[in-house]
Amino acid sequence: VVIFGTNARVLNGQELLVRATKENKDTLIAAVKKLRLGENTNFHRAFLEAFSLLERTFQVESTTGCHVAVLFMTDGTITTGPGSNEVIQLVEEKREEFLTDFGRTMTIFSFSLGNRADEAVTKTIACSTGGIWIPVGDNDSNLYGNDIISAMSSYYKLFALGMGDGGNDDFVAWVEPHEFFHRKRMGTTVSAPVYDRS
Repeated sequence: VVIFGTNARVLNGQELLVRATKENKDTLIAAVKKLRLGENTNFHRAFLEAFSLLERTFQVESTTGCHVAVLFMTDGTITTGPGSNEVIQLVEEKREEFLTDFGRTMTIFSFSLGNRADEAVTKTIACSTGGIWIPVGDNDSNLYGNDIISAMSSYYKLFALGMGDGGNDDFVAWVEPHEFFHRKRMGTTVSAPVYDRS
């Protein structure tokens, strides 16, 4: 998790990406709950920090080798740092660099949170990386209304579209046990693609 305002930093100071174990998720959730609203919004610094974190992780091969997904959320517009053109250029350059240097394709899913959040830059970034842009309003004026949980959980749908490709015929995905949101009980999820090829 990278947090940003005027500057940006990795929450809890990790040098590399960490596995989404229950312990790591609980630690990050506790840290996120302590965050306070800032005054400025610097998209450029946020992406620089996120890309540095990804690059350090790629260099030590500390990833699964699967898809690289960045979820970018903002409730504001660029107020400091380089402007929208420079942010879009940075994203495009890093996407190409990750593909060339590490053989990794990066997809960015962006979420504009609230009616005053940027929509133009966040949409352009998502579209230029093959991702999805989702506006989450202050009320129910769009597809997700103010339902941030449903909006954020929808990004997996894009990756699911590619599951029918050749090497995934016997693919099964297990999720580490977690507390279900609606029932507040522990459980896990297992999924496998099913296709009607008739």
